[in-house]
This record gives sequence, C-alpha cells and structure tokens, in this order.
Amino acid sequence: MNGAVGNAHSSLPWRLSDAAGASLILILSDINMPGMSGLELLPKAKALRPDVPVIMITAYGDDQTKRKALEGGAEALLTKPIDFVALRNEIDSRVAIAG
Repeated sequence: MNGAVGNAHSSLPWRLSDAAGASLILILSDINMPGMSGLELLPKAKALRPDVPVIMITAYGDDQTKRKALEGGAEALLTKPIDFVALRNEIDSRVAIAG
C-alpha cells in the first residue's frame, strides 16, 4: 500500500486485502462511505491489523453511533465539522502509543 487516498467504493476491497503487509500507523475512516460503511470496515480492519489504531469520523455523533464505533474497536469518534486541533491531538496520541 502506498498511502494514497482513493475513492473508497472502488479501492476499499483492494486496500483492505493489501493492509495486512503494509506499514501503517493509523487508520482514519469516515463512517458514511459508498459501498461499505465505516462501521462495516472497522471489524475487517481490526481483524487484519489489530495493531493499528482506528479513528472514525462522522457527521452523526449520536450515542448509538459512538457506542458502535468504540465497541467495534475504534480508538475515537470525531464529529464533523472536524476540529483539526482535536484530530491532531488524537493522531499524535495514537502515534505516540504505537511508536
């Protein structure tokens, strides 16, 4: 995996299968995506790479979505519009723990 960002719908299956051997420090995923939701992606990503923290982003920060994301293994759930200071803090924190 080269770290490039692509269309989630067309590239997600390839990216998931390629993640097993990739050098990853963090997965950042939206919950609403075409083809597969972030909540569907989460267990697949955690099964392939349990060592890589996942941060989810959503426009719908309701309690049920947050509970599902955190119970599914997400390290954090951030709501849109994104507070980039909070995002940077989450990323820095997860990278420090992993590193």
